[in-house]
Order: sequence, then structure tokens, then C-alpha cells
Amino acid sequence: MHDGGWWPRSADLRTELRTLVPILDHVRGRVTRLLLSAGGWATRPSRISTDGRTVTVGYQADRSPFLMTVLCADGGTFTLRVVPPGAVPAAPERTKAGTGEATWETEGGGLGLLAGQTAR
Repeated sequence: MHDGGWWPRSADLRTELRTLVPILDHVRGRVTRLLLSAGGWATRPSRISTDGRTVTVGYQADRSPFLMTVLCADGGTFTLRVVPPGAVPAAPERTKAGTGEATWETEGGGLGLLAGQTAR
């Protein structure tokens, strides 16, 4: 189970984490350590400084590049789903015309509208 998601803008982990850690502090309290995949980053700092403190960063070769574990000062942890830098989300597969489109349209096309109603 994932407690959230993170899509870094670049592979510069030091810069990305300096921005992310203060936000993560609001989830469960002060972040003390991060565990990430060893692959996919241009840099792999062992420590980052942010908000006047230092947070340690660990890497595991066998860890999925799509996961980050956040360890907090209260002893709690949570997991973030990571979209590696440069990744492009997969486009949904196209179905054959008429297979699901007719149902989708008659049920409101995701807006929860019945056929004939309009969004206001």
C-alpha cells in the first residue's frame, strides 16, 4: 500500500528532496531518513540539508525505483509511489469502437451525467 505519490521533475535528487522533505514533514512529523532505489538518479546524496537540518538518504540496489520509504522522528514510516524522472505515463489502451464507448457515453462519460443532462 502506498500513502502518497511523488513525481520528481528531474534526476537531481538533492534539489528534488530539498523541496519534498518540508512537505513530507506535514504527513507524520519530522522526517529523519529516506530510503530509495539506487538506480535512476543523476546524483545520490547521502545527506540533504533543508530547513536548517540534515536528513539522511539511503539507497538499496534491490529496491523498486517506484518506491520511497519515509522514516519519521516518532518512529513511524510511510511509503510513497515514485514516478521516476523522465517517465511518461502509459496511455490507456484503445478499445475497439463501440466496445465500451457506447456505455461510457450513455452513463455520462465520467461526469456522472445521464444521457441528455448537461453539466452546469
